[in-house]
Amino acid sequence: FNVGANPGGAGGAGVAEHVHLHVVPRWAGDTNYVTVVSQTRVIPEWLDQTYKRLRPLFEKLADGA
Repeated sequence: FNVGANPGGAGGAGVAEHVHLHVVPRWAGDTNYVTVVSQTRVIPEWLDQTYKRLRPLFEKLADGA
């Protein structure tokens, strides 16, 4: 995954006190993120499944682990 953050209005979040995050999946053999933008691959997973899978990882990061 590539993770990008756009903090605040000047950073591209669109709202002064907001942080806009991008989590971009990557695959072995891809050359950059453009495969996500131009030739989208389907992730065979419901959004709530992705949320349940990723939430513990974000919680771990938030705890400083």
